[in-house]
Amino acid sequence: MTVTDYFFSLLHMIELLKVSDPVTLHILSDVLESKQILFRVENAGMNALMPLPTVMDARVLVAEEDLVAAKLIVHDLGLDK
Repeated sequence: MTVTDYFFSLLHMIELLKVSDPVTLHILSDVLESKQILFRVENAGMNALMPLPTVMDARVLVAEEDLVAAKLIVHDLGLDK
């Protein structure tokens, strides 16, 4: 993957799931990183500032080309329930 492709992928990311639990977020991030899946987390830590369920959950976004692999990981971790 070239540098241009990498930055283009960052622009075209799809929401994988929303997470309110910081431990779950950390585990998911570690697994995605270990599998070299391009991802980004938005609103991480915002739940601590506004501890209302589903209001400020962290959003895990993945590159479009990694979406299928990322969904399999979410399923394997039991987070798709």
